[in-house]
Amino acid sequence: MSDATLTPRPQSSVPPTQDSHESPQASRLTYSPHVDICDAGDEVTLYADLPGAKPEEIDIHYEDGVLSLHAPVPPRELPGRMLRQEYGVGDYRRSFRLGEGFDPSQISAEARHGVLTIHVPRLAAVRPRKITVSPS
Repeated sequence: MSDATLTPRPQSSVPPTQDSHESPQASRLTYSPHVDICDAGDEVTLYADLPGAKPEEIDIHYEDGVLSLHAPVPPRELPGRMLRQEYGVGDYRRSFRLGEGFDPSQISAEARHGVLTIHVPRLAAVRPRKITVSPS
């Protein structure tokens, strides 16, 4: 097994938070987005569902072996009186611990149609490679 692993950090259900200077109506929910993780050999790719998040406001941060993402989603402005509300709106937060063998300086990301894609390349020394055997 390679040291180049990516492990989701434990997530708990985060209740609505309220800062002391905010009114109860301004309290924000935080969601842990669904994430698919794919190992392509030379990199690990994460696909995170972030509906309603604007690409320019998504924050991806790497520090001390932890890759974190945060995406604020503003409350929707709807005309009229709400009759039923089933769709919660809030911020997305998720963190992953990167094992040894990744190159954090080469992490890249793009967002399209509500899906954030993060590319986490492996260091060349730990990438799988095929070794050919030559006849003697």
